Amino acid sequence: MKTIIGILRNKYFLVTTGFILWIFFFAEYDVVSQYKQRLELDEMKQKIIYLEKEIEVIQAEKLAIKTDSNTLEKYAREKYFMKHPNEEVFVFDTILKK
Repeated sequence: MKTIIGILRNKYFLVTTGFILWIFFFAEYDVVSQYKQRLELDEMKQKIIYLEKEIEVIQAEKLAIKTDSNTLEKYAREKYFMKHPNEEVFVFDTILKK
């Protein structure tokens, strides 16, 4: 019992314990905020990977549109509802409303 009281009265132990508590819970860059920032960083890295893949897909579409006239016509018809002068275009809204 005396050794425990002796340790708790030791000023070096108290200062070290206080410093560790300060670093872990009260400092500007505490452990909890560092953990949250690490999770956010990992999430952002995943978004970067996803967006780089999307860029590759879009660049492949762009190349296909520039090189193939059939692809260009298909893209214009699907995205911009363009048509030949003797055609009629019917657009169906496929979104179901409740």
